[in-house]
Amino acid sequence: MITIIQTERMKLKRKRVFEGIWALTALLLAFAIQRAFSLSRESPLMDSLGDLYALAFKNLTSLYLPVALGILSAAVFFDERKNDTLKELLIVPVSKAGLYFSKAAIILLVSISQCMFTYVGATLGGLWAKGFPDFTPEMLLDGLALFLEGGLLIPLAMAPILLLAVLRSKDYLLPISATLLYLIPVVIAPSYAMEIHPLASALCIYAQSSPFAAEMAATLTQGAQITASPLACCLNIGIIAALCSAAAIFSLKRQTY
Repeated sequence: MITIIQTERMKLKRKRVFEGIWALTALLLAFAIQRAFSLSRESPLMDSLGDLYALAFKNLTSLYLPVALGILSAAVFFDERKNDTLKELLIVPVSKAGLYFSKAAIILLVSISQCMFTYVGATLGGLWAKGFPDFTPEMLLDGLALFLEGGLLIPLAMAPILLLAVLRSKDYLLPISATLLYLIPVVIAPSYAMEIHPLASALCIYAQSSPFAAEMAATLTQGAQITASPLACCLNIGIIAALCSAAAIFSLKRQTY
């Protein structure tokens, strides 16, 4: 399995879309750091390191990272069909489940690396901008916990899109279009979609991480009170991810090449 994941990683590094994702991530991080420099520490918008973390996290995860992972989900299966390399992979003793989980693992690793890159960049940016009174080990750990949660939860929440990429691996456009539609409930009414929509459920979990994460979640829900159960939200994400993974593997086993 490790060898397959390494192979998938090497293939992904050659994709132009992968380079573009990293470039845009760096741009979003630069915007957050620029705000830290331009806003006074007297402003309630940037009077703590938590504000910088929240801004960088929102920039990355509210829309951009789910869309980027949706595009990658479509790409990792579509390109195998397009280049007719999937049959060659299956000649090697690799199970359909192993093939699916190797690609899912790549999506997960991309998500975690994007979040860790943004976390480290925001921390260094906060140190560079100076003046944050809460630049403490406790705040650094709170920020690390939030970004790790995002890196782990978002790819799990995008499991329905990965399933669609498996079902429509001959079609690049449909999974990407579905990604945009998938985000609509989270943008319009995230508080009502919690315990139902995996991405909205992730937002409920973020709110439990720390006080600044709770404030960030409140802004994303337009001030609506979060009444969803964190446990129910965790179960929602886990069950949907498991069902989608099982359906994707079943579909791969039935497909002919």
